[in-house]
Amino acid sequence: RKPASATSQKSDPITDQQIINLLASLPDDVAGKRWADVIRLMAELGLRPVELLHLSVRTDPKTSEPYWWCSYEKRAGGGVTKPRRLWPLPLLSADGTLQEWNLLQRWQARLIELPPLRAGNGAADAIATYLNRREGWRSLRAQLEAEGGRLTCYSFRHGYSVRGHQRDIDNGSMALAMGHSIEVHCRSYPWASELGATAAFERAQLKAQVLRT
Repeated sequence: RKPASATSQKSDPITDQQIINLLASLPDDVAGKRWADVIRLMAELGLRPVELLHLSVRTDPKTSEPYWWCSYEKRAGGGVTKPRRLWPLPLLSADGTLQEWNLLQRWQARLIELPPLRAGNGAADAIATYLNRREGWRSLRAQLEAEGGRLTCYSFRHGYSVRGHQRDIDNGSMALAMGHSIEVHCRSYPWASELGATAAFERAQLKAQVLRT
């Protein structure tokens, strides 16, 4: 568990296309492919970096369908988050192409081998150390900073939150998927309330138009 005294640094979300571009910029070698899977997992599942060390696949007893499971527990001011089921949100490129990475199937087939994430100060530090050496990451960081934003390895998780709300997933469901309370979700992700309100009013206006006809 994360110590109650630990703090998280503020960072900003990145778009699906920015993540896709970053992946394309990584070296096409064994190490690069392993780190690319780290990014894919964080982006598609909305993971905290440390949660990469607590991933597994379970089977639904009713449907026999496999699903992602995270056993990590985070202790913070809002209490302790419980282990949870994970809900993938595949990325869309700017031209609308769905990014089908087959992560769950590859994980089950033991085709995903993550790089060392336990050494030093933990997963977040290991990921940051690798990415800070990559030109694609440094370029993206400069782009966000020019816009007044901040890029960290949590930006993949934040991008997951934006993606979910853009697809009209309600705050409660997103909070459950991301492993925190709805209060923490709305406080940490202000765009959740803003996008949710916009979508709700758009649906209400559409319904009103249908009723008039």
